Amino acid sequence: MKKFMISLAIASIAMVSFAQETVSEVVVPTLKNQYITNTFGSNWFMGVNGGVNLYNGVETNGESMFKHISPAVQVYAGKWHTPGFGWRVAYNGVNIQAFEDAPHKTYLNFHFDAMFNLSNLICGYNEERVWNVIPYIGAGWGARKEYDSSDLAGSLSLNTGIMNTFRISKHWAINFELAATVLRNGFNGCPGDSGHDVMFSALAGVTYKFNKVGWEQAADVDAIMAMNAAALAELNAQLQAKEAENAGLKNQLAAAKASLIQAQEALKAEQGKVLSVSQSVFFAFDSSKISSKKEIINLQALADAVKNSHARLSVVGYADSATGSAEYNFKLSEARALAVIDKLVELGVPKDKIVAEGKGGVDTEKPARLNRRVIVSIVE
Repeated sequence: MKKFMISLAIASIAMVSFAQETVSEVVVPTLKNQYITNTFGSNWFMGVNGGVNLYNGVETNGESMFKHISPAVQVYAGKWHTPGFGWRVAYNGVNIQAFEDAPHKTYLNFHFDAMFNLSNLICGYNEERVWNVIPYIGAGWGARKEYDSSDLAGSLSLNTGIMNTFRISKHWAINFELAATVLRNGFNGCPGDSGHDVMFSALAGVTYKFNKVGWEQAADVDAIMAMNAAALAELNAQLQAKEAENAGLKNQLAAAKASLIQAQEALKAEQGKVLSVSQSVFFAFDSSKISSKKEIINLQALADAVKNSHARLSVVGYADSATGSAEYNFKLSEARALAVIDKLVELGVPKDKIVAEGKGGVDTEKPARLNRRVIVSIVE
């Protein structure tokens, strides 16, 4: 009966376990096609284009505008505030030719344009998209002068066009642009009866995007609030369950301590007799380290049972004979036994109350991992 009480006390303490928490990755919900407005330093761009100007004045002597072709250059810089809206400041210039046989005149046009990325507005933002269609409209000031004069003839300008960009990399794109610039009547020096002069341009070049490029999707605040409320309810439920579990563990520990006290009293009364109470401490493959807190709790129960009595502890180490040489397994079994002895001494058992040995590799249990252990027994 007393041996049974000692075994019951050790088994009761071995049942005490530690709670484990599982942390899962949280995915933040976002709003479709809605993005955070970028900072001042993000999504800037600059570019340069070359091409031709086709001038179509009100008075052209009946000639086709394709006979009024001049070289064109465009330089611009700007910023995207959202995937669909941005702006730029641009310079267009070089020459215009009013009539086929007339000399070229120096031309320049500074303008501010509002830009709309239809590809992102219609199809949704995609940083990897190759082709983007970007119409724009803006206003500015244009001027022209003849080579033999330093005087500028100016005009307000209305600018519109479509830019097509083709992505090369995160920062570089090739672009093709078709543009139209509306100027005052007679901008070319030959006013007509009505209407406005128009400059058509066909341009090609490159755009470079610098600093931070791209946008982050806007968080769905309502979804996040609902998710947080659900998570909070779940945490409260888990907390209540853990509190109930802890209360049960406290009761088990109290009962185990009571049984242990009874077992110690019984052990004192059984001096001179052999008590066949034993406990196994298991080890990982090729290891002599005690890593499980449960094993330490079990050893504490054995230590408490003998350190204040005349009983002793027998510590016998084993290894798995299925792996390793006999010599290596013998040394491993001794190392495991010594690890258990060190822990028992740490738990308060005098070293002279411990008898230890290593048995080497054995094949007594199935599966083989059960042979990687130390058996600790209470003996006379």
